[in-house]
Amino acid sequence: MRKGSDLIDKVVVTYDTGEKVVRIIDLIFDQKRNQLLGFLVAEKGLFRDAKVIPLEEVQAIGLDAIVVNSKKSVVKAHRVPAIKEILHQNIVLRKKRILTTEGLDLGGLVDLFFDEHSGLVEGYEVSGGVFADAYSGRSFVPAREALKIGYDVAFVPPETSQMMEEQVGGIRGVVQATGDRLQESAETTNSRLQTAAQTVNQQLQSSVESVNRGLQEASQNVGEQLQAATDATSSKLQDLNRDVTASLTNNLVDPAEQKVYVIGKHVERDVLTPDGNVLLLQGQEVTLVDAEAADRMGILDELYRATGGSLTVNISRNLQAATESTNNRIGSLTHSSAANLRHSVDSLVGHVAIQQARGRRVVQTVRANDGLIIAASGQIVTESLLDRAQTYGKEAELLNAVGLTLATAVGSTASDRWLENKVQLRDGASIAQENLNTFWQALKAKAENLQGRGTRAMKKQRIEQALGRPVTRVILDPEDNVILNVGELITHRAVSQAEESGVLNILLSSVYTKEPQISDQELRASEYGMAALAHHGNGVK
Repeated sequence: MRKGSDLIDKVVVTYDTGEKVVRIIDLIFDQKRNQLLGFLVAEKGLFRDAKVIPLEEVQAIGLDAIVVNSKKSVVKAHRVPAIKEILHQNIVLRKKRILTTEGLDLGGLVDLFFDEHSGLVEGYEVSGGVFADAYSGRSFVPAREALKIGYDVAFVPPETSQMMEEQVGGIRGVVQATGDRLQESAETTNSRLQTAAQTVNQQLQSSVESVNRGLQEASQNVGEQLQAATDATSSKLQDLNRDVTASLTNNLVDPAEQKVYVIGKHVERDVLTPDGNVLLLQGQEVTLVDAEAADRMGILDELYRATGGSLTVNISRNLQAATESTNNRIGSLTHSSAANLRHSVDSLVGHVAIQQARGRRVVQTVRANDGLIIAASGQIVTESLLDRAQTYGKEAELLNAVGLTLATAVGSTASDRWLENKVQLRDGASIAQENLNTFWQALKAKAENLQGRGTRAMKKQRIEQALGRPVTRVILDPEDNVILNVGELITHRAVSQAEESGVLNILLSSVYTKEPQISDQELRASEYGMAALAHHGNGVK
């Protein structure tokens, strides 16, 4: 979103030659379509036409200049009929009063805000009116409908005034911002969000201590204790857990022994390559080629465990080496797990905090680094405005702009103290439990989403690998109707019927995976081809 007055007197530069050609004099606005059409760069004189730049000729609007395609982007106004009509009407918007059709005075129009890509006007800055800020005297009128412009007054629908009112309810109503942000209040306090942040901080410390204890136990008991400890951490530790598990497996069982063991065994679960493709499906027999491929991709240890390989087969010989390897990793692993958990919690707390700005009035303009306006002074925070703040990483600035006290704390990942406790806590125990449940539900939802996408991708890949291959047993639906008989090929129709009958997994586990042996005679057609040498050798023309 850009502010009209920010562009006045801004220099225009051509992209093809890099020349400074003109400066912006004014904006050309079509009030019927609520649309910015372009920019006026030279006013009409006695013997000359006005010159303009249509919006579609603008490549970029920056902090210091506007970039257009070339000098040809600057054209005479009469060559653009829509712009010519607007200039002919000579409508001046500035200083007009904006009233609702019910007669409510929203203020005098002094500026407008527009989308730099589409030109759509998003709102107007007005002076005075019933919603004027006590300090600046300005307010923001959302432009959801076209203006009906008269000689002195522009009209908007009555719904516009409703959109300008703060709508803070529920939890947001409880955490109303106060004047000095420190005053105790029994009914209007921000203790809910403060308590949630404090609870998350305590949970982080508890999680880090749990990880440390779990890994110390893992160094003494290298089997199930390590798995239980790493499972207690968040999904952020999965890659680290994989490295530790692989290290333990290779320390306890020599990779050469692993390779010998897996050949001829059947895998108990699907084995995936590092890039997510299927190496072996559940029930398949491991060949030497498969073992070599797993070794090259660094997943031989996973294949070993998938075929039922035991980590304690050489425990008496390798226990000491495995323990030393685990001890060496404890320090770095604990540090990494704390950092990962802290980053995850910080992101979630930031998301919870920014939601508290919804429905509030912005008291100071929030801009992106390139000058783009994220939120204008007087604007009511909506869902689209929240998305824009998160896109540009300006959550903290937006929270400050609506008067919330958590702005300086959210997003801090380098400090042990994330949020400042400036108010007395009430209802601590019950509210802490409520917000902790919300935090873990968010984590759980993210994990389930990732797991669901992985499961769907794996299912699709298994179906693709099965299509066109014969089945090794009869596939029956729940009424014992035969979907496929032994040796029949798997078709799309068979997959669909099996899925509808709930027996798709049985079908995909019964795929004949060996390559068929076809003799040369079976490959040969019953007669010679017209272009075959043998055909011509027989004298046939």
